[in-house]
Amino acid sequence: MKIGIYISGLGISKSNSVESYAERLKNEINFNTNGYQYETKIEKIHYSKSRESTVVSIVEKESPENPVYKFYDFKYNEILTEDFKGRTLIYKSLWLFALVIRKFPLIIKRIFIPQNYSRPGQLMYVFSIFLILSLSLVLMFPAVLEATGQFFSKESGKMTELRKLIPIGDLKYISMKGIFIDLPNKRYIGIDFNWFSKLIILFTALLVLLVPNANTIITDLATNFVCANDYLQHGSKKQLIQGNLEHLVDYITENEKDCKIHFHAYSFGSVLALDYVFPYGIKASKNALQYCEAIVTIGTPYEFVNSYYPEFYNNRQTQPGDQLQWFNVYSAADALGSNFRKDGIAGDSEISFKGASNKPFNINYEVYPIGKFSIIDFIMLYSIKVHDMYWDENTEGQSCLGLVYQEMKGKGLM
Repeated sequence: MKIGIYISGLGISKSNSVESYAERLKNEINFNTNGYQYETKIEKIHYSKSRESTVVSIVEKESPENPVYKFYDFKYNEILTEDFKGRTLIYKSLWLFALVIRKFPLIIKRIFIPQNYSRPGQLMYVFSIFLILSLSLVLMFPAVLEATGQFFSKESGKMTELRKLIPIGDLKYISMKGIFIDLPNKRYIGIDFNWFSKLIILFTALLVLLVPNANTIITDLATNFVCANDYLQHGSKKQLIQGNLEHLVDYITENEKDCKIHFHAYSFGSVLALDYVFPYGIKASKNALQYCEAIVTIGTPYEFVNSYYPEFYNNRQTQPGDQLQWFNVYSAADALGSNFRKDGIAGDSEISFKGASNKPFNINYEVYPIGKFSIIDFIMLYSIKVHDMYWDENTEGQSCLGLVYQEMKGKGLM
């Protein structure tokens, strides 16, 4: 029995769910077979006391008791973000701001030393947007202080007496109206909260008007990016995530007769899948070596991670070797996807994990012919948006799974 473990990208999206992924693969099976019609059946299982998986079986309509392919999904988003989600919006913005500032020297370095990453300029632009979004809330503090200063101004009547009890107005350099430091030769440094407040109110108003659901975007952006960074940089939640993935694999091997497991992983999910089959610090598990037959990575940010987290993929166990068939779906226009080459063009893979004998089998998927990127494409983040274009939101649309199905079928994996 062929079993797929589906690991989605960061965030929760219906178009990236296991139900949608299985529906797309079912469509490809229908397109490539005559005389048979297939459908999907959905159920829920618990592979541990606190974790569940959605199981989607692709079955022939006339014999639904015999699935031709079955998917289990691995839900990691809650595990990865559970500690950070409960934080306030201002805390998330401060954390995102600190992270971007910390990463900026390396981002600038990659402009001049790309290290196989083909879109360093685009990424710097994206990080600049992260910086502006996080600052929109961080810099609200001066506006609050200035408004507080006006509230406790001399014209506030009885509030004047209350203002005397607040020590901040008596500090040498700090008042309710700003920060002012005298320097020699009649010079000074001044930060006027009134000016800051007007600027921030203007910027925040533009942000809300031009960006739909701005608060939600900032919250989701901070949560996903910061938690992904903590996983890559510090191994935060790694043991819990990989432990739960091992529980799911073990559940499948115990409950599915003669199973062979294929990982189907999109975006950040592919980082977790590769972390499982090519682990760091420990040998690959018995389940990984005995039952894992193939891995499909779609839009995997391997080259991005290798460039901006250069230690993450070092010293990996490569024991699965050639017994693990690896298919890599990428778009040459995708700033986050990887083609495992030393250039940014379509072609066979040239690089892999250090010491690994198997390189991924590249599957190039493009929505339309690629030309030279214009400045408008750069500003509108086209190369980032392409990362979401491996399939249409509607499961009836075309997708990269047509190519995936053909390659897996040709190698006897379907």
